[in-house]
Amino acid sequence: MVLLAAGSRRNSTVARGNTAVCNLGSINLGAHTTADGGVDWEKLRETVRTAVVFLDRVIDINYYPAEQAARSNPRWRPVGLGLMGLQDAFFTLRLPFDSPAAQELSTRVQEEIFLTALESSVRLAEQFGAHPAYAETRAAKGDLHPELWGAELGQPARWTALKERIAEHGLRNSLLIAIAPTATIASIAGCYECIEPQVSNLFKRETMSGEFLQINAYLVRELKSRGLWTAPIREQIKRAEGSVQGIAELPAEVREVFRTAWELPQKALIDLAAARAPFIDQSQSLNLFMSAPTIGKVSSMYLYAWKAGLKTSYYLRSRPATRIQQATVSVAPAAAPVPVAPIAVPTISDEAALACSLENPGSCEACQ
Repeated sequence: MVLLAAGSRRNSTVARGNTAVCNLGSINLGAHTTADGGVDWEKLRETVRTAVVFLDRVIDINYYPAEQAARSNPRWRPVGLGLMGLQDAFFTLRLPFDSPAAQELSTRVQEEIFLTALESSVRLAEQFGAHPAYAETRAAKGDLHPELWGAELGQPARWTALKERIAEHGLRNSLLIAIAPTATIASIAGCYECIEPQVSNLFKRETMSGEFLQINAYLVRELKSRGLWTAPIREQIKRAEGSVQGIAELPAEVREVFRTAWELPQKALIDLAAARAPFIDQSQSLNLFMSAPTIGKVSSMYLYAWKAGLKTSYYLRSRPATRIQQATVSVAPAAAPVPVAPIAVPTISDEAALACSLENPGSCEACQ
């Protein structure tokens, strides 16, 4: 499944008699990679064109339980086209989540989606007219979102042509891009949710039909191609609760690609989000992961995100303080472990994380 178009999700905020309405849908980027290790850009553009038409149509045929929502949505006609399956694309292309190539691809994909969505909105404006509040927007004054960020444009000729068309016809939608959480629809589509890295290579999924043990299919495919999908390695993955970082038999490049969210530097997730932000005219639901958060580390992390220019984040994920005893894996003595060169993961010490740290108020310029 390439596209899952949502209906509407209503925001409870009411301003001047209007209720904000979110018309959401997400593109599965993992379904747009090619066999030769690239991205099918024309297929991606076609999906975006289809998605914008579908989401715009939702505005007209939707049921509105509140008069404020029925008044606001047709006036501004905002849609929120998002993204999921970013981790799938990185696995397919064998890109570590924190690599420069991954950030370059993520940014290019987001620019392509936004640019194509704007072109589609102009096309709709040519057919049906600009949205009623268009004259009140910055786009009507000639200011497009990436320019307000001072972003470097990867396709300047297309952006220039787009601005000329917008000046002539306007836009059908006041807003176009929002990366929303996709926990449910990503599960239906069979991809990793949103813009997140994987949480584990091995996990249990609970449904009404029962509990199912699932393993990272990309990891299985990679190990089978190398002749490493063996019972001892499967046992080690189980014992490590889905991590492959301590498995000596696996090459370093495999362990680097298949790190989990807990094993990645969170700075990389923030940098990816900051790089794509100029091409998101609303915002993105960015979860961050920290096994054992402290006030100092959390303060430092979010201060970095703020300085990077992020408008919002989403949840801070932490791990439970206790673990369930493993009773379903073999307890037979294993062979002597072979030393493994660890993948370097930058850490921030509590001493270095002094941004409003209540654990060390004497070192905080605001609290002392």
